[in-house]
Amino acid sequence: MVSKAVLRYINELLNPYSQYYSDGVLNSEGMTLLRIIAREVLKEYPNLKPRFTKARRRRDYEYISQLLSDVVSSLSQSP
Repeated sequence: MVSKAVLRYINELLNPYSQYYSDGVLNSEGMTLLRIIAREVLKEYPNLKPRFTKARRRRDYEYISQLLSDVVSSLSQSP
């Protein structure tokens, strides 16, 4: 189970107007949060690694938000 801090980080990155985006693209602080989220989520869902890799490469809000929405739905379905 991922920690509450990781869930807060996910919520921050789901907000397109947060301080972690510059012109719709993750800035360096946002990339740090994405790295922390990826490390924790991939412990339980290693099959998401290619999507996190692509998210690090693209860095745009649309792709990041879709990935994190899928992560949240996966976490809510886990027992």
